[in-house]
Amino acid sequence: MRTTRLKIQASGKFHTGVTALLMAGLAGACLHPALSIVAALLLTAIGIGVIKGKHLVENGWEVPRELRLMHFGFWFFATVVIVAWIASGFSSTSWILLAGALLTAFFWPLAVTFSFASIGATSVFTAFTGASVIATTAIMADLTVTPGQAGLAAVFAIGTLIAAPLFWSTTRKALAITCLLIGSAGIAAALMALTQSTTDNTITAHSGLIADSAWRWLAVAFLLGIPAWLFWQFCRADHAPIRYLAYAGLIIPVSVIVIEATSTAISVSVLLAFYVLALAAIASALFTELRSSYTRTRTVKVSATVITMNEADNIAACLQSARKVADEIIVIDSGSTDGTAEIAKKYADIVEVTDWPGFGIQKQRALDKATGDWVLSIDADERVSPELAREINHCLSQPDADAYKLPWAVTIYGSQLDFGRSGRAPLRLFRREGVSFSDALVHERILIPEGRQTRTLRGRLTHYTHRDFGHSLEKSAKYAWLGSLEKHRRGKKTRTLLYPTLRGLLTFVHVYLLRFGFLDGSVGYLTAVTYAQVTFNKYAGLWALDRPSASNSAD
Repeated sequence: MRTTRLKIQASGKFHTGVTALLMAGLAGACLHPALSIVAALLLTAIGIGVIKGKHLVENGWEVPRELRLMHFGFWFFATVVIVAWIASGFSSTSWILLAGALLTAFFWPLAVTFSFASIGATSVFTAFTGASVIATTAIMADLTVTPGQAGLAAVFAIGTLIAAPLFWSTTRKALAITCLLIGSAGIAAALMALTQSTTDNTITAHSGLIADSAWRWLAVAFLLGIPAWLFWQFCRADHAPIRYLAYAGLIIPVSVIVIEATSTAISVSVLLAFYVLALAAIASALFTELRSSYTRTRTVKVSATVITMNEADNIAACLQSARKVADEIIVIDSGSTDGTAEIAKKYADIVEVTDWPGFGIQKQRALDKATGDWVLSIDADERVSPELAREINHCLSQPDADAYKLPWAVTIYGSQLDFGRSGRAPLRLFRREGVSFSDALVHERILIPEGRQTRTLRGRLTHYTHRDFGHSLEKSAKYAWLGSLEKHRRGKKTRTLLYPTLRGLLTFVHVYLLRFGFLDGSVGYLTAVTYAQVTFNKYAGLWALDRPSASNSAD
């Protein structure tokens, strides 16, 4: 099975130039603030040009939602600082912090630049090693101005000492040993330079305007915590370059916390320029390596199962996407009147038309006809994205679990949602033996035998939930009522309408706030309201089912 890679039209000279600018920007944090800031501005300008030209999108770049979440953390910090500065009456003493905070807004164009240049682990560790050499040399030659700059040099040294040798140890042992020596020398030089103490604390002294604000602590928590949490998730990745990039990425926010705690004399603008530049490079390289890591060929037979009812607009695209990972496709149709079954016969191996007994039983019928070792159970309004297909084929060459959840990428009103309801990851891929579906009318469950392991893949299952707003209302009402009937069948009760109201509010809070649905803009808000309405209707319907019907009242 062939795997396709993201095709980025960037020359080798462009790649080298971006790597050199990255090295200059990192080293500039230890030499002269202007060098670091100018490098960041040049890389940002390139990213803005790439964004305006839509070069990455045209070449099939699937925007990592993790990058968007990191982008939010940087923007939130900048917004809090700007609002606090305005609230303080445009304090002239806060210009340094303001300038530094504005640098955090460069994260997204920087990430785009590094992605467009296909910066990978080799380029990142080359830049860090070079910056570490420059910083160490500057310290030993007494070219640094403050002990704070020595603190940043220590960051380079630690990254070189820990991550780079691990990365190169399997292919270039001499280079790994060299990095180990450079890192050790850098840390020793930095420790010798850090003999001076000052109250010029990075966050507290320069940011007194927000020092007593709860928003300040939340902003700093997002700025440092979101990247640390995201990199932590990749620290156990199977692919070595990804794992070592995650180590390096985790070192950066931890080191910034240490630098702040030691109250070293460092300009906040330099620190933030270094921080955003380093994290944008490492994060972009991590996802570049991730895309290129899916290289293995699937070794097991996969059956894809789909149930349909009047899905003529969806079924062809659904089955075409499923064929990227499936050897056998089975469609069970429930008597469609729009030609769905006829279209399905062009793409599926088995198409059968039956009655409609409910979602659970119908999906079990499809599962019973599957002959593959593994089964991919998807809906007609879902698509296997190219990146997900590569990941599935890669993982099923050496499965490390018995079932996999596939994260949704809800696509509605012309927008793909990365958060909110897209935060869900339904179980869709599993070993066939011993698995069955529940007999629920709606929201059926896949019953996995006890003791089997389940993992969540990173690639996303595109989900076209609604054709338009009218279809959204129709589908939402249908699912809410089926949910009411299913709960009533199981003996559930709702005694007061206060409960449906509270459940609806909790659904909105969960989708829009806790799952960061607000990052999806107006469509994210509309989606959160829609799901809250579905929740209210479901429990209100359950309440109504225990009340006399119109016919009973007449009697």
